[in-house]
Amino acid sequence: MSKHPLRAQHKLSLARYYRGARSVHLERLSTFTPGDFLYFKPMYDFDETLASKLPYVHHVRFSQVLSDVLRKKYDVLELAEPYTPSALPQNLAITLASHLSALGRGEPTRLVTYAIENADLPAKLAAKTHLPEAIFRPLVKSLVGFCFNRIDRVVFGTQAAADNYSALLGATRLARTSPTHTLIWGLPTREARIQDDRPSIQLLFLGALDSRKGITKLMTVWDTVVERIPDAELLILGKGPLEAKVTDWASQRSTVTFEVDPPRSIIRDRLSKSRALFMLSQPSPLWKEQIGLPILEGLGFGLEIVASSETGISRWLTDHGHQVLAPDAPNADLTDAIIRALESGRLPSRVAQDLPQLDGRLEADQWLYP
Repeated sequence: MSKHPLRAQHKLSLARYYRGARSVHLERLSTFTPGDFLYFKPMYDFDETLASKLPYVHHVRFSQVLSDVLRKKYDVLELAEPYTPSALPQNLAITLASHLSALGRGEPTRLVTYAIENADLPAKLAAKTHLPEAIFRPLVKSLVGFCFNRIDRVVFGTQAAADNYSALLGATRLARTSPTHTLIWGLPTREARIQDDRPSIQLLFLGALDSRKGITKLMTVWDTVVERIPDAELLILGKGPLEAKVTDWASQRSTVTFEVDPPRSIIRDRLSKSRALFMLSQPSPLWKEQIGLPILEGLGFGLEIVASSETGISRWLTDHGHQVLAPDAPNADLTDAIIRALESGRLPSRVAQDLPQLDGRLEADQWLYP
């Protein structure tokens, strides 16, 4: 496996294992603590061209990861957080492999994780199966707790995630010294150059064209928004299962532009020229919006945000003047929120002043690998 060009500067060998990799994960690597990046599958927005240019990025089978842990190839391995439903089976295997490797090789591979899961999994399992929640809670607590107990360091990226783990495992359990944990809000820094003069009254939808992200809600109310703000424009960037429906809908409206899966350079350009970003995340079986990457990118460019209370930073957004609604908010309330965002009057540079001086994910990485 290829070495990271900066690896020689560090005594510890480390790797990050992502079950699903996105382009933003690759973009962050240049500022993160040097190490190998292992991924199980590419997500919908993964840049294969960029990945092929990075010698320390590897598409791996899960068996390879287990082998690395058993052989202690790395001193430290970052794995997906234990409360994520889709990651739990692999995490159980990794933590067990780490435990077994210590029996014959002394010190095991140290495990660290970044935690932003804010879904109440036992409650969601109960709702999905129509069985009592009491059946699932002790089982999930046991499985998540098994992984959690074997992790060395944990960064909670939102207060909602910290509260979620506390509710499942117990406040007393989280108060223990192991694993060492801290809260670092997963917020971006402001972009270096923010354009305050944005002549168009443009609302941006960025991301997966999926009902979970609220695109159908937006299409339902957009005509009403235009009735009240005739100069308003809507730009949709993305791809997904509703692509054909969005294409047909957008083609019938002069105020709507739809760009299918544009490159990152185009996305950044469109962000710099929009006034507000819309992502009204909806409840879904076994899933809840952890934060929402489009929200973070919008904040970095000083956009007003229209989001639902599903996102793990909903409290922060509300406290800082953004529009946060219930996911099933009436159309009239949703229309009003979009109009407030578009007519806010706050300069993008002022919106971005609320962001931290150091990117939260970068700060978390520095804390995980001291």
